[in-house]
Amino acid sequence: MPVRVRAKPPGEFIRDHMVDVGGMDYPQSIFNAYKLYLKTQGLKDGLTRATMSHYIYLANRIGLIEFDHAESPSRWDGLENGFEVPDGYKRERRPFAPSPRHYYRIVAPTDDRWIRLEASYREGIGLEVGPMAPRPPIRPPAAEEAPPPPKKAPPVKKAPPKAKVARKPKAVKAPLPTPEEKVQPYEETVGLIVATLAELEAIPSEETVVEVESRILDLGEAVVAAAGKARGTERTMLSNIVSRSTRALDEMTLLRSSVDRVLASKTPTDRERNMAALRAAIRVVTEELTTLQK
Repeated sequence: MPVRVRAKPPGEFIRDHMVDVGGMDYPQSIFNAYKLYLKTQGLKDGLTRATMSHYIYLANRIGLIEFDHAESPSRWDGLENGFEVPDGYKRERRPFAPSPRHYYRIVAPTDDRWIRLEASYREGIGLEVGPMAPRPPIRPPAAEEAPPPPKKAPPVKKAPPKAKVARKPKAVKAPLPTPEEKVQPYEETVGLIVATLAELEAIPSEETVVEVESRILDLGEAVVAAAGKARGTERTMLSNIVSRSTRALDEMTLLRSSVDRVLASKTPTDRERNMAALRAAIRVVTEELTTLQK
């Protein structure tokens, strides 16, 4: 997300909002509060719902918040297709609608990692992170200036007729790129990650797993920044890529453990059995990267 001069970044806002509401809230409520906050700072369309889910995911993975409970929205209670949340319910990673609200509880409100969620997650998995640029102070919204008084139009003077000059033909403007053409570079990056996953199946190694996770993080960060400036169809397509990369990151633990088991195999039988599990894990990550969410 681009650096904001007049507003808090998502990580700081999530922390402050959850502290203000008593330490617990659900993602849609946090997203609505952040949109209202940006509007009061004179900013519009600064964050998508998929991007907010990405930041909630990062905060959950590094232990700043944790899942507390699920609650069925009251607007579905009593409907023919409604449902009740059973006792002992555990958070579903991709529930289908209608689904219960997932409430998260803040665990570390004073942790400095809130300021750079993306960088903190990278450091947590062993990736290098550059130094943090100095942050400018938050400026209040500029006050609206009163419009200047209207000026009296000067008297119209008739100019002498001008000699006719041959006009140069107008240059033909190149057509603007379509939303699909703008998003194509990110989809090509997805294709490169899928190709790397195929290499992992041929030669299992921990270095390749780290490379895959790093590329997915880079993709998510770049698309989040682009989505903040996009509109309409382009923004919808970019939000979908953010959602896909977040779901793929959720499967990296399974992929890493599958590679570790293959490398630790002592017999050909063990290796073949563990390779079957690795191929299944690779297939899951590939499907998350390439499949549109229903």
